[in-house]
Amino acid sequence: MTGHPARFVQNAIAHAADTVWQAIEDGAYIYVCGDGRRMAPAVREALAAIHRQKTGSDDETAQQWLAQLEADERYQQDVFA
Repeated sequence: MTGHPARFVQNAIAHAADTVWQAIEDGAYIYVCGDGRRMAPAVREALAAIHRQKTGSDDETAQQWLAQLEADERYQQDVFA
């Protein structure tokens, strides 16, 4: 998209970290659709990085947080290899 500050989804998430975090805290659902080999893991890492930044947690805690979002069906992926 012309004029958009980020080229990749994970960069857009990182760029909007405060908004993304607030949305998740407010109960937002996250749906990831697309490339499962590169984009989906990068999006997952961007979300984990936001969690670490906002909570001061380590990576293990951030991964547990993501796993809980998945268990609660608030983080879902429809990806292809």
